[in-house]
Amino acid sequence: MGHTDMVGPKLLPGFKGLNGWNQGGQSLSLAAFRGSCARIVKLESSDPLDSKSGDTIYGRAGDWFDACQAASHVASGDNAARIYFEAYFVPVMIESGDGDGLFTGYYEPEMKGSLSRHGPYQTPILSFPSSFAADRAAGRAIPTRSEIEDMIANGSLDADRLALVWLANPVDAFFLHVQGSGRVTLENGQTLRLAFAAKNQRPYTSIGKVLIDRGEIPRDEVSMQTIRAWLEAHPDQENALFRKNDSYIFFKTLNTEVSAGPPGAEGVSLTPQRSLAVDRAVHPLGSLLWLETTVPVPHRDENIPFRHLMVAQDTGTAIRGVQRGDVFWGPGSDAAEIAGRMKQAGRLIALIPRSLAARSGL
Repeated sequence: MGHTDMVGPKLLPGFKGLNGWNQGGQSLSLAAFRGSCARIVKLESSDPLDSKSGDTIYGRAGDWFDACQAASHVASGDNAARIYFEAYFVPVMIESGDGDGLFTGYYEPEMKGSLSRHGPYQTPILSFPSSFAADRAAGRAIPTRSEIEDMIANGSLDADRLALVWLANPVDAFFLHVQGSGRVTLENGQTLRLAFAAKNQRPYTSIGKVLIDRGEIPRDEVSMQTIRAWLEAHPDQENALFRKNDSYIFFKTLNTEVSAGPPGAEGVSLTPQRSLAVDRAVHPLGSLLWLETTVPVPHRDENIPFRHLMVAQDTGTAIRGVQRGDVFWGPGSDAAEIAGRMKQAGRLIALIPRSLAARSGL
């Protein structure tokens, strides 16, 4: 199966075993899946669905061709989408040997910035330097976050030339690095879209964990909101804390419609509440996963059920394991509120092509 903590897949007795399937809003899932299909149908039939997944229960690209070709002809509405998924797929439980699942969220942050450095706009968001690209191609290590920041300060890295935009708040810049995409409102009111371009391949250290270990925030209270509140209360300590994380992200600008989501690892625009970041060693990009979990209600101390068909369209360094996923929530304050607090139990059930399941003897 390609992953050590995976327990043998088990065919479920139809879609009735999926809690909330009949209220799952599958038309939005189908729209997201069509984006993945546009990539899948360009593969050779013998290719893996995802080059980083290899042999899994999801089969090969050719196993998905019929379903992908049919996806473009489904009528609008949730009922038609549900009928389509039931006709072409079967639900399969792929349990993990490491207990309950963990489901978190991420979003597209919004912040203020300027195309030139002046006044409060002093924090650069960098494109990938050509010298670092040459280092990477030659197998040389790219500097750590601290080293990059020192290079900016001493002028050996030309931030004025490399900066795509200058942000007013260094805390916004740090969370932009964590989320991997964002929207910047410029001084003239226009929106600049930023997306992940490259990283320095250094280990990621959670500043939330650092604050927990220091006793600054109790473990059961840590969230994006409590971390941000701590940073804003301790501005003199924020830079030293940021430098605990060696990972550094470089960006590119997007020329997409404002309504479109940022591209995930699959290169497909992410769909809020339907795109899922997964461990690609287990779940290939483009695969379908029924998610049963709960989500926080924005600005209220309660959770509500979240049961939807998700499309694996992204990944992340912290997303590891069979029953692990990160839900994309889109832009806006509610999305930030949900994503920042989401740390829920739940389960994933794979949907695999019906013909593949029959041939696999499931």
